[in-house]
Amino acid sequence: MNAASPLRADFDALAEFGKLPQGGWSRPAFGAEDRRAHDWFCRRATDAGLSVRTDGMGNVIARLEGSRGGPAIAIGSHLDTVLAGGAFDGAIGVLIGLDVARNIRRGEPDWPVPIEVIAFRDEDGRFGAFTGSLAMTGKLLSEEIGRRRDVDGLLLIDALRAAALDPDAAARAGRDATAFAAYLEVHIEQGSVLERAGVGLGVVSSIVGQERLSIRFTGAADHAGTTPMDMRRDAFAAAARFSDRFREMVVSEGEGVARGTIGIVKVNPNQGNVVPQEVRLGLEIRDISALRLKRLGELTGALAEDVGKALGVDVSLRSVYSSPPIGMSETLRKMLEDAARSLGLDSLDMPCGANHDAGIMAALTPAAMLLVPSEGGRSHCPEEHTGWTHIEAAAHVLERTVRDIAGRMLEGDGLAASA
Repeated sequence: MNAASPLRADFDALAEFGKLPQGGWSRPAFGAEDRRAHDWFCRRATDAGLSVRTDGMGNVIARLEGSRGGPAIAIGSHLDTVLAGGAFDGAIGVLIGLDVARNIRRGEPDWPVPIEVIAFRDEDGRFGAFTGSLAMTGKLLSEEIGRRRDVDGLLLIDALRAAALDPDAAARAGRDATAFAAYLEVHIEQGSVLERAGVGLGVVSSIVGQERLSIRFTGAADHAGTTPMDMRRDAFAAAARFSDRFREMVVSEGEGVARGTIGIVKVNPNQGNVVPQEVRLGLEIRDISALRLKRLGELTGALAEDVGKALGVDVSLRSVYSSPPIGMSETLRKMLEDAARSLGLDSLDMPCGANHDAGIMAALTPAAMLLVPSEGGRSHCPEEHTGWTHIEAAAHVLERTVRDIAGRMLEGDGLAASA
């Protein structure tokens, strides 16, 4: 039996942190298992001959110096997980980065360009998502650090202190764009497009934008047995009609690309013998087109108003969160595609329906993402799995791309962040 590759050995070692007896992994950001995982990564990167530092937000930066200096080619992702999540989400991106830097250091003692492998903190959202990459891009101000808390009420500043980090230093973790030449990230798809297409690699064209809305239908609470159907102002009936038509609208107007989800439903009073007086819905729309995303948001509001008028209930709508689509660098995308082709591998140009650290880092430097298939489309669950053939293929493509980027940098070619 062949010995496991260093990449596979790293994965197996990391998978011991936060492993649950009942299945799944829990490494919530800044928690004990997350801290152990980052300490392990520091040791592993040091063993690989990289210099290691931790910034004020706790992001671990493992660096291979280049003989000619200059901006770094960054490779990153995250080590934290959702509760009872999987072992692949985020982790393979960090470990592939480490494997690439390790291979290059071992094979090329005069490697010219700096490489940084970054393990970001809190990508999965314990304290609001992308805490680490937002801090690195200078977009997490001290006021927000003081406000952020998890679902149990723990303040981010207290979590930082528990991890021996200084909240004041966290607010100063931003880096200048001149520090980077490019940012690359490998991630599991967390969907089933690649698996259905029978393709092992996805090159991300853009990361979808999001509109999150809260809609409240307000009617009147009445007795369920004595109030005639035609005299009711039933908030749930309005919410139910809206929900069905919302899905139809996204399908018909979203051109096969948009996604619409109603994930929060709150009924008041929530009793079997009372006509519901109020229903609150939390929904989101995702799309790679900013114009279509805006139009779908407008259509959603109009649809809610129409349903409210038809059923005699009041409607209020407010925006909860909004983010535009984020295009990946055309130059880097083509380099990933060319690297895959040179290795005899097929790739699929595709949008990414979830945001990642690459979407945050794209504001600072040209960025690109490579996706690998998720079996059954499963993610954020114990069943999350990606075949090792796909992971190893992505590692080879990423290493080839890093070498190609370095070659272009030495030739003086820029890496335009066009999308």
